[in-house]
Amino acid sequence: SNTNMKSGIFASLLASIIFAACSAQTCVHPIDLLTERVVALEEKSRKICVGSTSSSDWVDFKGQGASVDIDTAHCGFAPTDNVHYFTSIRGDSHHWTAQGVPGIYDQTYNSFTVFVYSTQGIHDSLYYATHFNWEIQYVAMIDDSHMTSGP
Repeated sequence: SNTNMKSGIFASLLASIIFAACSAQTCVHPIDLLTERVVALEEKSRKICVGSTSSSDWVDFKGQGASVDIDTAHCGFAPTDNVHYFTSIRGDSHHWTAQGVPGIYDQTYNSFTVFVYSTQGIHDSLYYATHFNWEIQYVAMIDDSHMTSGP
């Protein structure tokens, strides 16, 4: 569980910090080091997020394909974050006919939209997406290459 993982990380951090706290010329209070490392870990853990849609999320796009709005608010990104999205499609069948999957539209820090159509019949795209259980899988990540690295 997430709580057990955090407890394990906390214990590991605490052990390494107590050891490192006085291994230098001067001692640093272990709580100060622990706080710095936990904050750094929390920052790193929120830089990447994954998810997928459901086949029931698709809607008709003007009879010319299907679209899905993807809410990534659960990722916890901030309005100032430079978020990049990467997508793929999975399904039970015919998802190889989908065109448009890598296209990201209306991108914000907490959502984006994907439009697709099937090469087997543009007007049947919504049917294909829902009937064959097409899902958009995504990876969202923050580009912080312009930032300096922390502890």
